[in-house]
Amino acid sequence: MRSLARIGLIASGVVHILIGVIAINVTSGLGGHADQFGALSAVAAVPGGPLVLWAAAIALIGLALWQWTGPMAWRPSTAIPRRVRDRAKALGFLAVGLASLVFAIGGRSDASTAPHHVSAWLLNLPGGVFVLLGIGVVVGTVGGAFVFRGVSRNFREDIERPKGICGTAVITLGVFGHVTKGLALLLVGALFAGSAAFSDANWATGIDGAVRYLDALPTGAWPLLVIALGLMSHGLYLAARAVYMRR
Repeated sequence: MRSLARIGLIASGVVHILIGVIAINVTSGLGGHADQFGALSAVAAVPGGPLVLWAAAIALIGLALWQWTGPMAWRPSTAIPRRVRDRAKALGFLAVGLASLVFAIGGRSDASTAPHHVSAWLLNLPGGVFVLLGIGVVVGTVGGAFVFRGVSRNFREDIERPKGICGTAVITLGVFGHVTKGLALLLVGALFAGSAAFSDANWATGIDGAVRYLDALPTGAWPLLVIALGLMSHGLYLAARAVYMRR
């Protein structure tokens, strides 16, 4: 399980790096979907991609099982927030693993319209606007947790920090990656909340929609470039965590 977890962390890291690369492509007008589906679709399109996706799916599902059960062994019985966080992370890894499995067997998903369709469906249901608002709050809360984890450097509990300049580099990647990913999720949560507030499904478009929102800002491309570099940094941190994994 530890071996699968290490491979799963690397696979998750690669997905983050690809999302960052696609986000940079958006600023250059090259298109693509800057989210997990866009990254997995890019892998599926290369020779041997489906085999890579099969391996990634198995490893990510293994990582999810390890994250759900493994860390519990050393968590204090009073550490309820940590237990909740570990299991939430496990569900996140499981979601990416299942998405990899879908692409590995030839399935496809239009990432640019799926959140829009779900939002429109919810807005047409009685009380659906509150569900959509709740989704925005949950995503924003997760984003805030990432920012706090990066600023406080609590992520260090997951790694055996290497010595010297290598250790400094890993911590720097961890701080920058956690904070910027958290900011991206805060923006996604705000867009979902905006969709509920204005009863407009076009607001809720996931990470890809947040990327395009940043790209359209009058400030220029620099906010999007910061987020893109941050996602890539988080990917590199996940790869480093696979090497220096504490548990």
